[in-house]
Amino acid sequence: MTSHSPELLDDPGISEEMLVAVAAEDGKTVAGRVDDATKSVLRDHLYTAGELLRVNQLRPDPDERKTHEQLRLFESGSAAS
Repeated sequence: MTSHSPELLDDPGISEEMLVAVAAEDGKTVAGRVDDATKSVLRDHLYTAGELLRVNQLRPDPDERKTHEQLRLFESGSAAS
């Protein structure tokens, strides 16, 4: 599921492994897993993913970022016949 809704991300069933953060940087879309500090905050229940999104702290880990060209989200593994 994709969401921009902090209310949906407040669900306590959402774990850090489920999150892929997306941001716009220099006119490009980048996506990646959240960093270790964010994972720790979520694991320790200090904040929810929705609370982090509200304060613009749910961002891709700088070491894990991929641009939309690298993700290949919409390519299928099989050729159409």
